[in-house]
Amino acid sequence: MFRDHAEQYVVFKIEGEEYGLPIQHVLQIVNVPDNVPVSDYYSAIRGMMKIRGKIMPVFDVRFSLGFEEATPDPKQRMLVVESGRLTTALIVDEVTEVLQVGAQPPQIADGKSRGKRPGSFFTGMYKTPERIVMLFDLQEMLEEEGLDV
Repeated sequence: MFRDHAEQYVVFKIEGEEYGLPIQHVLQIVNVPDNVPVSDYYSAIRGMMKIRGKIMPVFDVRFSLGFEEATPDPKQRMLVVESGRLTTALIVDEVTEVLQVGAQPPQIADGKSRGKRPGSFFTGMYKTPERIVMLFDLQEMLEEEGLDV
């Protein structure tokens, strides 16, 4: 994976912490509409929406990491992502950049989330003296939420 080329990650924030999602999963970054549905049960799945002409589930990544739902904020974004056969939208607090990670492999994470809910949503971390970006495992999160990807 990190042999002789750089990998790119879309960096997003949840509760001020940075997370990176491999860019090949990201189809589009859109503003969160005012009418995001809210499901009737306490779950990361907020509801279903029509985006890019497709009906897809909308996930609140904050919930998957064990945080409370955020109040609406103009910085919030939805990442329209694809994993396996599934296209879905992820609500995040903010999208900050596309990060290029060089030929060196990232440090391996310990399999614990930095949120309040335990999970194995991370494949590693990009670490410099100034920052840590946890590398997000989209498929693992969706599987833990009960979706067949």
